[in-house]
Amino acid sequence: MKVILCLLITGYLPMAAVQAQPDSAARSEQISARLHYGFIIPHSESVRAVSNTNPAGVELTYSRMALSRRAWENCNCFARIGAYLNYTSFANPSILGETFGAGAYFEPLLSYRRRTTFSLRATAGLAYLTRVYDEQTNPQNMFFSMPLSGLLALSLNGYYQLAGQLQLVTSINYNHISNGGTRQPNKGMNFPTASVGLAYQPRPVAIPDTRQWRAAPLTNRWIARAMLFGTIKVLEATDRYPETPRTQWGTTLTTGYRVSRLHAFSGGVEYINDNAVREYIRRENQPDNFRQLALLAGYELWPGRYTFSIHMAYNALRPGPNYADKIYQRYQLLYRAPAGLTAGIGLKADRQVADGFDVRLGYGF
Repeated sequence: MKVILCLLITGYLPMAAVQAQPDSAARSEQISARLHYGFIIPHSESVRAVSNTNPAGVELTYSRMALSRRAWENCNCFARIGAYLNYTSFANPSILGETFGAGAYFEPLLSYRRRTTFSLRATAGLAYLTRVYDEQTNPQNMFFSMPLSGLLALSLNGYYQLAGQLQLVTSINYNHISNGGTRQPNKGMNFPTASVGLAYQPRPVAIPDTRQWRAAPLTNRWIARAMLFGTIKVLEATDRYPETPRTQWGTTLTTGYRVSRLHAFSGGVEYINDNAVREYIRRENQPDNFRQLALLAGYELWPGRYTFSIHMAYNALRPGPNYADKIYQRYQLLYRAPAGLTAGIGLKADRQVADGFDVRLGYGF
């Protein structure tokens, strides 16, 4: 779960540090309660039979939003940082059970008017699951294999000012619960929800007019980045072998061009040293070729000091189709310090299945 904690640090602590500064005394606080209702996406045949339910739940949140220019420059936006508690029933208590969760979120405002506000929220946290896979007692639940897993969510939110300090909140949410490939089986659950609720602001504060807050000109459009990454993968127990943890580490080298302040296109190479694959090969007495070398190409979003990248990868060197796909997706969420030090997380996905999160540290130019 240290990978999930890294995501919280990446998205939460830089903004929290800004809010603690003297020039950010003006801030908006908000408390909200929302009801959720949705459906499960049957993204694999192995989970289709138990996907015909409608998850429902409740969520409580608390957030702050700094209104200083310094806070705005961190992502060229005003953004709430907050914490949540939630409960969700998957409407199938014997197989899927329920989940109780907590975590943090980062919510930049997309637009704001006198009575209406729209925002996009990225959420990361922990989910405690009451029912998980068991070969004997619960073999149909291929979604989850660990009681404590990670939750990631993306939400589009609309706020409408009611009387006094109350706001009506409506949201469309895309939720994902998974252990990131730490233990198998791990199909992970994707369940969109719609939500409605009320938000309360104890002390309403006017949002400053930022039309005169111009960022410095973009003088250098070429970018380069070198990242080291690592994670731990756990091989599922078998009749012959116990559950076995193995390390995975590697490096990603990226270069690209910023077509504007927010948008860039980039490419590079990625080397992966996967000791979990090495263990599988050893057990099957196959040639000891467990390393991977891939070519990357894709898009990057640069809101201030944050970078979110999506790359398609072609595995030019791989240990074979039984151990690694020829094509995969690489996602990175990174935070760049003023001196160029860069930290964050990565996610490797083979087709519709997450192959694992990793912690990343490096340097950007």
